Amino acid sequence: MDFEEYLNLQSATFAQLYRCLPISLLKKENADDGNRVFMPVSALDRLGYLHIEYPMQFQIQNATTLQTSYCGVLEFTADEGFIHIPTMMMEHLGLRENDLVLLRSTSIPKATFIKLQPHTSDFHKLSEPRYLLEYNFRNYFCLTTGETIAVAAGDRFYYLDVVETRPADAVCVIETDCEVEFDQALDQAEPAAAAAMQVDGVGAGEPEPARFTGFRMRMDGKPVEEEKKTMPPPATAAAPPKRGLRFGSSAPAAGGGVKEAKSREKDDGNRFTGKKYSLQF
Repeated sequence: MDFEEYLNLQSATFAQLYRCLPISLLKKENADDGNRVFMPVSALDRLGYLHIEYPMQFQIQNATTLQTSYCGVLEFTADEGFIHIPTMMMEHLGLRENDLVLLRSTSIPKATFIKLQPHTSDFHKLSEPRYLLEYNFRNYFCLTTGETIAVAAGDRFYYLDVVETRPADAVCVIETDCEVEFDQALDQAEPAAAAAMQVDGVGAGEPEPARFTGFRMRMDGKPVEEEKKTMPPPATAAAPPKRGLRFGSSAPAAGGGVKEAKSREKDDGNRFTGKKYSLQF
């Protein structure tokens, strides 16, 4: 982007080049969690002049590689000319301290569906993962397909890849009803894939066509045991667990409740019976 293009962009919307610094330098508790940034107070004045809609949404871009992501804002207390970014976001964007980033205001749709893949299978052993998401997603303004997020449970962190988001590749998770699906964990996927590709020889040594090359899992997230070769193939594969969540604002709620209801879904004739939850703040 040349300087003239940068000036034209500034005249139509909020767009500003900043030097980036890690949020960890501020030594503020829990500030490094999620994907909210610290901006200078001059940015707030500019945003107010442009009448930007709330909640404020931003596209953040590595000015050198042009790799992009999306974020919200936590505070307007950074030094002029600088922006403080969470550590994981800096790593995803390939940023180092004092690198240039372009921050511009944008608008992304609210999430209706999110598919997450845990890095380790012990995440599926958690009794109520939806409560874990409810608590941790207060630190996340948005989710972007292809990124990795971290959620905390006590002193333990669980890492989850954002496999899919709807209705767009970047979605806002503030004040929205959203269905969440958990994919099979990464440490289970490789053995399952290898087993699915194995075929037995039949007749004159010709390989039998692979019957099913996907992944199956139980409602509790535990892997499905391999069936004996003498048994007929299953008619359909079990779908991964799905849960409906309502994400609230980034601020802690004063009170609320959890409503749980059983529901049934149909997808191309395959019946899925599970639980949906509406989390209200």
